[in-house]
Amino acid sequence: MHHINDRALLAKKLCGRRLIIPDMRPLFRHWPSRVNENYEVMRNIVERRLTPLLTDEKSRKAVNEADPALLAAMWWPTSSLGKYKVVTDLVIWFGLWDDMVEKFAPNSRGAEEFRESTKDFVRRSLGLGSLADKPVVTISPLICSFKSIAEEVCEAYDEDQREILLRHFEEYIDATKLEGEADQSDLILSLEQYWEVRILTSGMGPLLGFSELALDVKLPRSFVCSQAYDTLWVTTIVINSIVNDLISFKKEMRAGSILSSVAILYHQTNDLDIAVQMSFDHIRKLIEVFDREATEALSNVEYDAQELDAVLKTIDLMRMINTGNLEWSLQARRYGVAQHMTDAGQIELVL
Repeated sequence: MHHINDRALLAKKLCGRRLIIPDMRPLFRHWPSRVNENYEVMRNIVERRLTPLLTDEKSRKAVNEADPALLAAMWWPTSSLGKYKVVTDLVIWFGLWDDMVEKFAPNSRGAEEFRESTKDFVRRSLGLGSLADKPVVTISPLICSFKSIAEEVCEAYDEDQREILLRHFEEYIDATKLEGEADQSDLILSLEQYWEVRILTSGMGPLLGFSELALDVKLPRSFVCSQAYDTLWVTTIVINSIVNDLISFKKEMRAGSILSSVAILYHQTNDLDIAVQMSFDHIRKLIEVFDREATEALSNVEYDAQELDAVLKTIDLMRMINTGNLEWSLQARRYGVAQHMTDAGQIELVL
């Protein structure tokens, strides 16, 4: 008897289903949303710089459809042109690195060497490598291209800030192995197992780690080490990830992946509309948690004027990262949902 694994069966059940995603914008209506004023300038810079570098038509098309300048413009809308350039370079680097590690999927040894080379280079380029460390030789131009980003970080961050940033990079890089294993598995993860992996593999940790650079502020140590900051951080990541899971659902299925919170909820309920509604309810509750935690974080600790300004700007930036991520996801050709949107902002498509 032919054996069909759980994931393949779930994919088969989902294929041809009608996915209806109500307008998500009202969920975030009380959160700020802006676009960096230098977006058009940066978009032209990115196009001029990447065209000669990405000779492969498929890679060039993928980058153009992702529009990294727009994502950075909506995630870090208040950044100066110089800082906006740094975070745009970061978004491009992350996208290319993620694609590269996925290509190593059939070659576990090659993938692990790539991860270790990346961690070693990031550590050293952030000025945190010891002379006693045994250097890992890397020949990847992509890994080496992180150097110009790291130089900006070293100029803006002290050693403690760089140590924290490095930890986020290492957690993300190590977690991509777990993600690859989960995506190759025949089994369907529980929702709890999924979020344990997704929070790290979203790449949001390192990206959020550039917030102080993007805002040109330094957060007080008491805030960075607080439970409130940790809650705001994780809540931002999960909201961002649920939005991505909804909007990218069809794209990921076409690529052969159903590693998604929406797919897991459908597996549990056997009803796609209910899975979508549960996702919306989760976002709504997390927004309430974020706002409540932000209020408590500001009322329970005394900051001087400069520290308070840094905390307020960072909290608002976390909100704009989520509103910006939604707008970018709807507009960028990467997910191709704009053509499936109704006048009411609802997305209707067939999986």
